[in-house]
Amino acid sequence: MKFQKGQSIVEFTLILPLFLLFLFGIVYFSMIFLDYMTLSTVARNSARDASVVESATEYANGYPTIRKHYETQTLPIDIYDWDPTSTSDFKIEYKPSSNSSEHGNVMVTVNAKFNDNGSWLAGIIDGLMDNKNTKKLDLHITCTMYSEDNWKTQK
Repeated sequence: MKFQKGQSIVEFTLILPLFLLFLFGIVYFSMIFLDYMTLSTVARNSARDASVVESATEYANGYPTIRKHYETQTLPIDIYDWDPTSTSDFKIEYKPSSNSSEHGNVMVTVNAKFNDNGSWLAGIIDGLMDNKNTKKLDLHITCTMYSEDNWKTQK
């Protein structure tokens, strides 16, 4: 018993870093998931709005009204960079059907780049990456929805 007095302190110092690494990993991936869910909701809602568009000019101009809804949309955490005004980050397009009697689809693509200069957690992940290839962490979300083609019926 005399030699076991410091055993619990040694065990604690060995386990604490692993526990903190596990805990911060859960928190960090939860924040990534929060950004992913925000962008996924934007893509789904945009696809739904674009699928029921009734204006031919709205379709012809690349759905500016729908894009305007998300001009001020920001991500909850600064782990990712996303610009809703950029057509490379937020793209809405109509894909016509090969059969002229069928409706086409609306496809919304949302891209967000990993922010190397964002939060301190992003800096840690960036530092841990050996080859600095953070493109693997970028988000690419696509939502496709059946279009009602209401704008085709207008004259």
